[in-house]
Parts: sequence; C-alpha cells; structure tokens
Amino acid sequence: MTSIILTFPSAPGPAPAGTPDGSGTHPAHGIALTNLRVATDLDGHNTARPSIRIQGTKGEIQIDGPAFRPRSWRVIYAKSEGEKGKGEPKVEIHDCEIPGQGMFWEADECARCLRDGKMESEGMGWDESVVIMEVMDEVRRQGGIKYPEAIESLEYPLKL
Repeated sequence: MTSIILTFPSAPGPAPAGTPDGSGTHPAHGIALTNLRVATDLDGHNTARPSIRIQGTKGEIQIDGPAFRPRSWRVIYAKSEGEKGKGEPKVEIHDCEIPGQGMFWEADECARCLRDGKMESEGMGWDESVVIMEVMDEVRRQGGIKYPEAIESLEYPLKL
C-alpha cells in the first residue's frame, strides 16, 4: 500500500476557523491512497462507494467505480452554519456512460495530437506531466522503490 500526502502552500478563500494568522489563505492538502490488493468495488455493485472523494469548503465531489472508468459522480453541497442538521443536503447525481474499459481518453488525445502534428497536448502539457512524474519519483524514493536501470533509462532507443 502506498499513501501520499501532499501539502500545497496556500489555497484561496477564507481561512478555516482556528487559523492563527487570519491571512485569508491556508495550506491545502491532497491525500492519495493506493493498493494493488484492495478492490475499489468489492461486490461488483458499488456498495463500498465512493472510490474518489474530493473535499473542499463548498462541498464534496464523490466518484463511484474504478478511477479509470467511473460509473457515476455526485456533487454534495456544504450547508451553511445555520443550515447544518436541517434537512437533506443538496446533491447532484451524474451518471457516466463510458464505453470501453478506460484509458481511451488518453489514447484518443494522443491520436489527435499525432494527427494534428502537435508535440504537446493542450489539455495536459509537458510542464504538468513533468510535475506529476517528479512527485511520483519522490514517492518512490521515499518508499524505497527502485526499478531496474533499463526501466529508468533516458536512453533511446534502449539497448537491451
């Protein structure tokens, strides 16, 4: 199992109660957990939902099903202090009609870029890809995970 806790320097908006400096900004955190031996959907009926939860000051987004092929998602709006404990929260439910088994968005975007002669996707540029890979490299380093040199090589074409 791998756990990743990311701390971002500040998030816009009002600081939560108890923030000592009252600066109007506060650290934001991202938490990711992964495990190859634990299923996202234990019974095939999505009773263990959600597989992804994104929480913020205005509410929460919950994504059902495996992350690479979500079945549905919900937006649950936070209640104001005066509304808490009264009635049901406002919830928007969205079903996902996704063909295939996932990862086809990435393949389609790659095909579009190749067709159009682009070296970089407008949706996710090289800079963002590099940041993600640097975070993953740091996670592996801290977890003591080392891949064989052939996998880590920057040499192309790779001599096996």
